[in-house]
Amino acid sequence: MTAAPSVAPPPLRGARVHAMPVDPPPLTGPDGGAAELAALVRVCLASGAVRDVLWLRLSDLPRGLDRPHHRRLLREALALPQHARRARVFHLPNGDMAVATAPPDTLRPAVLRVLDGAVDDAAVAAVVRGLRLPEQSGALLAALEESLGLVPAAPPPAPAMPPLTAEELAPVLPVLLRADPAPYLRRQPVCRLAPEGESGVVAESVAPMPGALRDRLLPGRDLDAVPALTAQLRLHLELRMLAGVARPEWLASPRPLHLSLSVAALTSDAFLALDGRLPRAVRPMLTLAVPAAEVLADPAGFALGRDLAVSRGYVLALEAAGGEVLALLDPARLGARVVRLAWTDALPANPPPAGVLQEVSVVMTGADRAAAVAWGWENGVTLFQGRATDRHLRR
Repeated sequence: MTAAPSVAPPPLRGARVHAMPVDPPPLTGPDGGAAELAALVRVCLASGAVRDVLWLRLSDLPRGLDRPHHRRLLREALALPQHARRARVFHLPNGDMAVATAPPDTLRPAVLRVLDGAVDDAAVAAVVRGLRLPEQSGALLAALEESLGLVPAAPPPAPAMPPLTAEELAPVLPVLLRADPAPYLRRQPVCRLAPEGESGVVAESVAPMPGALRDRLLPGRDLDAVPALTAQLRLHLELRMLAGVARPEWLASPRPLHLSLSVAALTSDAFLALDGRLPRAVRPMLTLAVPAAEVLADPAGFALGRDLAVSRGYVLALEAAGGEVLALLDPARLGARVVRLAWTDALPANPPPAGVLQEVSVVMTGADRAAAVAWGWENGVTLFQGRATDRHLRR
């Protein structure tokens, strides 16, 4: 794969580079709950202050050890060392407790000594969990979301459907050339959200949703079984999306957009037509995001579209479905100034290679949970797209 033309490295717009100093959290304070524990996580991330959190997960007591006297013993074990040091206690759902202390962590060893011989080792491992902030902020917030019942249940398996056929798709494509694509485009704000409290919308993401179009015009047909036809359907949506970008009302008051495009759309006549209608000063407001799978499938086509886009002043982005693909594709070498990294529960265990994101801006997409935001903050990311950031902006 050819390297991108040499470009000056962009500013790290997703990193905390000029944050105002934030005071560390107080070592003591009134007992709190889940909201106060989440606030502690945010302050530790913003200030860099280290806190050890010992979580007593009474809700996970194994059967046979969930009797009142076992619970009392565990609570007393957690409470005894508090008299010897400064700590803050948090009362959590299902009878759980957490205690935050400053290092060195003497609380967990003290608790384990009290429980030694009184509670089975396997039970202790299940109910006594130690986490260090800020480096384990994502793990703590993920556990907190789970305890609050905020983790969405896995969707039921989709019923088996017959695959879409070319004969069924053919009459739909001409309709798309005249139809309003808006119902089949996902629009979400891209938000700057920093642990120090800064927040705001910096762009809007627009991406085609072939599944929504299938549900409306081709119900009961499986798209996953026929990737070639799905790509054709997506391309027609992308072409309609490109045709609608340079509307007079947008040109009158342009705002940054992130457009998700296949290689075929990036090299299409529709893109050239859009480019011809856009003033030079407006082009840098468009970030053209190409999925990594598209780059791997058609490297020559991507190189052609990339060179055109970069030479015309657009911002190029790489859409990565996880950290592993960034071991294959170096964003900076490809000419991408932005990486749109999708959040999954597997990302903390399989992060991008060290250093690969240092020369690009990073947008965490799919940030529907606080754990995604916390993991992003741990790794210097402050640009997010998803329902979790929407909630912050509504505050």
